[in-house]
Amino acid sequence: MIELILVILIIAILSAVAIPKVGIDFSQRTSLDGAAYIIASDIRYAQEWAMTTRTSKSVSFTSGSSTYTFHPQGSFDPSGQLPPGIRIDNHFTVTFNSLGEPVVGGGGSVRISSGSQTKTIGIINYTGKVIIN
Repeated sequence: MIELILVILIIAILSAVAIPKVGIDFSQRTSLDGAAYIIASDIRYAQEWAMTTRTSKSVSFTSGSSTYTFHPQGSFDPSGQLPPGIRIDNHFTVTFNSLGEPVVGGGGSVRISSGSQTKTIGIINYTGKVIIN
């Protein structure tokens, strides 16, 4: 048992030393993944809000920005703020009707990036399902 613990300890020390030398930046990739999930969640929020209130709800993204907005604005809307270093790469608006269907932006997508890495958050036409690529 002691030998096993020592082997695990040695592997942990070697990986802690080797990962910075290899140059892998997990924080940038993790921030980008997190931002994609935040956007997907906020788009789903807008869809559910539209169905619950039986009115239309939009989410608008502006190229070069790190924030996005909801229309009409409500007191329970998410902040629309992306993590530091993440930016929106294209103009995109999605609007859901009272049935949760994307009447604007269905079949489209919003791209976000951090450095050379990008993620695409798409909205499937007719259903409004959100997918992350």
